[in-house]
Amino acid sequence: MIRLSTLKDFVHHRLNEMPGPAPEPPVPPAAPARSEAQAPVSGAVKPGAEAAKAHAEGALKGALYYTQVEARASEEGWVESDETVKSKLRSKEEFPQG
Repeated sequence: MIRLSTLKDFVHHRLNEMPGPAPEPPVPPAAPARSEAQAPVSGAVKPGAEAAKAHAEGALKGALYYTQVEARASEEGWVESDETVKSKLRSKEEFPQG
């Protein structure tokens, strides 16, 4: 008969039984197999490639351009322009979050 240790045994330094082996870690689920039906049609351009081409040509601006956030990196960290700070303050007044 295997007797499990209790807190009383621990307090009185009478730990005779060792814990059992650790369980095996769970196996992560396998990725679903890709079917041939998901392959793009011959000659089709991926959206990412299209966006990269537009960005390189100057037709597409950087991500922050469309959020109207004006900021720059400095030695103190990320510094926002006065217009951005005023806009955020107005937004927080109009749409309080808590």
